[in-house]
Amino acid sequence: MTRYLLDANVFIQAKNLHYGFDFCPAFWDWLDRARATGAVASIERMGAEIEAGDDELAVWARQRPELFLPPDPSIMPSLGEVSTWANSPNYEPVAINTFLK
Repeated sequence: MTRYLLDANVFIQAKNLHYGFDFCPAFWDWLDRARATGAVASIERMGAEIEAGDDELAVWARQRPELFLPPDPSIMPSLGEVSTWANSPNYEPVAINTFLK
């Protein structure tokens, strides 16, 4: 099964723009089911970004720590490759710093 890795913005924009907890609880229920089947996940860093918001979404995220996966040591070499790629002269320093946060 393919697992989709979700960025913090997926959660933040869903809450703020289209799928508020009070307007579309079915979206959030679907995320819970998709996580339970392994279809979606995110990473700890995204969870920390969401929890920094100190709002309803932060509470939701804190109640689902299993959604936010810790770094896997096997991907560390790939992170180095991505960092090297991102630091190419094709990108502005501000963009590089934002990307590598």
